[in-house]
Amino acid sequence: MNRHLTLYGWPGLGLTKVRIFLIEIFIISFSEEIFEMTISAKWGFNGETKVILGNWHRLWCLLFGPLYYLFKGMWLWALLSLLTANGLWVGFPLYNRSIVLRHFHRKGWAQE
Repeated sequence: MNRHLTLYGWPGLGLTKVRIFLIEIFIISFSEEIFEMTISAKWGFNGETKVILGNWHRLWCLLFGPLYYLFKGMWLWALLSLLTANGLWVGFPLYNRSIVLRHFHRKGWAQE
């Protein structure tokens, strides 16, 4: 058995369990978006249909931060994003899907 090869790669790469876990989370979170396409919702009051999440919503949230939430009409989240530097840079983009879906669900939109 080769002693120089570790379970997580070659010794020169310096990959630890934590780094590999974070890389896997990043890859999984963005690979979901490639296949999920868009999420639409329907408002029960008049039947209006609206796309609430696009393919690259995490990227737009990461790049534009508070402006992204202002565009969506989520004033409180825009303010929180501004005050916390977009959730300490990566927090809000990672949880953007659940934040936006919960916001629209509370407003009366039903996901299709």
